[in-house]
Amino acid sequence: MDLPYQAWQQALEDEFFGSAQAGRPTLLYVDDDVERELRKRYGIGVSLAECVGRVLNSGTDRPYAPVETYRWRKWKEDKEAIPAFLPLLAASVLAATRMVNDGHHPASAYHVRFSELLTNREDLLRGEEFEAVSQMWQVLARWQHSQGTARGVCTIPAAADLPRNQSRIGFPLSQALLNGGDRQALPEIFAKLRSHNSGAWPLDGETLLATLEQWGWDSRFSAGFRRAKKVPDFRSHIARILGKLAVSWDSTAVKASRGSGRTELLVKFEAGRLSWLARVPNAGAPHISLSGGVVLERLADTAYYSVDGLGVPDARNLNRWLNASSDEAALNRSPTPVLALGRDDVLGTWVSASAFVPGEEYIVLAAPEAQSDVRRLLDRAASPGRPREGGRLPWVPEGWAVHTGVVFNSAVTLRRAVSEIQGAVDSLRPTQEFDLQLVGGLRLAPVLERQLYLVGGEPSVVIPDDASETLLVDGTARPELNGARALGGLVPLAGLGLPAGVHTVSLGAGAVRFTTAEGLPVPAAAERRCGFEVSGFKASAYPAVCGSGAALSGADCAGHRVGAVPEVVLSRRGADELLFAASDGRLWRITAPEPPTWLAERLPQASAPYLFEVELHDVGGWLLERRAGRWRGRAVSPGIPEPASSPNVSTWAEAVLAARDCTADSRWAAYVHAAEEAAR
Repeated sequence: MDLPYQAWQQALEDEFFGSAQAGRPTLLYVDDDVERELRKRYGIGVSLAECVGRVLNSGTDRPYAPVETYRWRKWKEDKEAIPAFLPLLAASVLAATRMVNDGHHPASAYHVRFSELLTNREDLLRGEEFEAVSQMWQVLARWQHSQGTARGVCTIPAAADLPRNQSRIGFPLSQALLNGGDRQALPEIFAKLRSHNSGAWPLDGETLLATLEQWGWDSRFSAGFRRAKKVPDFRSHIARILGKLAVSWDSTAVKASRGSGRTELLVKFEAGRLSWLARVPNAGAPHISLSGGVVLERLADTAYYSVDGLGVPDARNLNRWLNASSDEAALNRSPTPVLALGRDDVLGTWVSASAFVPGEEYIVLAAPEAQSDVRRLLDRAASPGRPREGGRLPWVPEGWAVHTGVVFNSAVTLRRAVSEIQGAVDSLRPTQEFDLQLVGGLRLAPVLERQLYLVGGEPSVVIPDDASETLLVDGTARPELNGARALGGLVPLAGLGLPAGVHTVSLGAGAVRFTTAEGLPVPAAAERRCGFEVSGFKASAYPAVCGSGAALSGADCAGHRVGAVPEVVLSRRGADELLFAASDGRLWRITAPEPPTWLAERLPQASAPYLFEVELHDVGGWLLERRAGRWRGRAVSPGIPEPASSPNVSTWAEAVLAARDCTADSRWAAYVHAAEEAAR
């Protein structure tokens, strides 16, 4: 694939699916203005249309085959990466923004605009070939759903939600429903509506759309938006997008700028109390300081952080806007009158969920204004009927109602009930399922192999919403699964009596595999052991095949106290040469680390830090630095030099003697003397 296509792919990834989009609805909207802006911002010399047009096999039966081939090649390199056909999909949206009646063709002539855009001819790209592009849209939707909300909230509709006469082109049209100007107008409208409704927020999408029309605010929006809302199928999709935008609104009256990664502020229930919990995209720092004295502390090796400085999740805090930010993260939470707590696999505690998942258990909390909607939902869709109420529990916010043991077994019933009730429960609508997925089950060693389960503890399988094919387990239809599948929820595989081994669950062209075993695999015993031999409290400096004595191997220190907290020394950049001469005769050449690639990409003007860290693990000696032809030495727990045991003692001695005049410290004289002895 040529370089301009790759440059456009990277630009579209960063712009629409980067970490800054976490938690925000993603519209892959590209018109002529956006295209020019992106080309200028990312320094791309070729237009989007020209870039895509010259990689297609125009005029053949498979014009999009080169893009499909490139996508598969990139997928094999990184199966989690975003599908590599974004330039083609962006071009399909660009064509949708050009659908106007020009006197030669009606406004509905999409394929003419698409073909003109990419080939400069009206007839080279035909409608029957566009099926490949619509499949790419569905692959993108599946990928985005698989990322949770870390790469933005998906706004691509399911095939069943599109108008029948637009079953193919409806995907790019859906992304062109609200242009940049439309979305720029929404924050001010949201602020007015929230104030008018005495702080009750968010409103569901249908109510928002109806209010825009009743108050005449829809006149502020583009002609494309006004046309689309008159089409029933697109109207419902616009309503869903408005609802998602309202939920993610950060309470300001202007459109939030791109910048720091959006951090999810969640509620955790553990040990009889509610507390705040943050989930940070691309987490790494042990703690993050935000504005207003808010501090995030990382919980072990997870993406979750405890939150200090926001008080507790009580009736007041749950019903107000919470904002805190820094260069590392932006923490935002809008008030929601319904809180659903589900079991989190990582933490093993109850954590607030963004949507209901059929078959899983929830604790549901409802503010006074939402209690009627929640009761109606539970009466209609909970299994069986409305679950028990928690009564007056001390941890429940004042005035709020709580329902425990909430389970929705039927996805079909749940979606229908949410659609009818909307209101406060609309934000918890179950997400669309596109692929077969395995959930739950008793994993034996998730750190080593995520798809290894205990026999009898097999997982459940999630069925795509629009699937009609026969479900097969190891190539055989299992009638006993039909009842669970008819409910549209999780289909349990436990209880089928599957033997230990590899199993395949398939549905049409899709398949998932997992392995079952009677217990944890027993690793083979090693005939010989390689490691660092330990004598007393000291480990050898060099690894070798060890005898029967104590040895340090990997993270196993055989019960001996070896090693220490590493010593960190700061060093300036720009040295001509930087060495570390250890007391045991080892010598390291140290190079200054380069700034990470992501920093250079996002902050190209930022200079490298003036100082960098040198970590020294359980070793002492001298840090030797040469600048402008002169050596300088710095002692780092130098100890007594004993270089004779080192196999590279001559190299060590040569470096020490070259820097013999680096310092007047008397301890350095012992190193120079040892080097002179070794050089003889």
